[in-house]
Amino acid sequence: MNIEEIRTFALSLHPEVTEDLFTETVLSIRIHDKWFVLIRLETDEPNIAVNMQPDVARELRERYDAIRPAYHMNKEHWSDLFVERLDDGLIKQLITQSYENIIAKLPKKYRASLALTR
Repeated sequence: MNIEEIRTFALSLHPEVTEDLFTETVLSIRIHDKWFVLIRLETDEPNIAVNMQPDVARELRERYDAIRPAYHMNKEHWSDLFVERLDDGLIKQLITQSYENIIAKLPKKYRASLALTR
């Protein structure tokens, strides 16, 4: 997947998903002002940061060289995915899991209305 395909996929998860430039070179994809994907726009190797459960993050980092602790983020919960070296299906799965992880942390009154629309 390229960065534009990732952006399109993340935005398609729910009508309330929004995007915003976090910095000049980082695009944030959010739901209710909570990030679930950070896309680095100007890098030598395209990569994104996603939220993961700590046990899942550890397992995937051991299995894939292209999944690493996220730069400038809580490394227990956030991982960088170097997208050119990963299968599209895995990238989509991890973006979806990141969305679901963030939804689970929102106040209960929002959760039901934010279930995946796919």
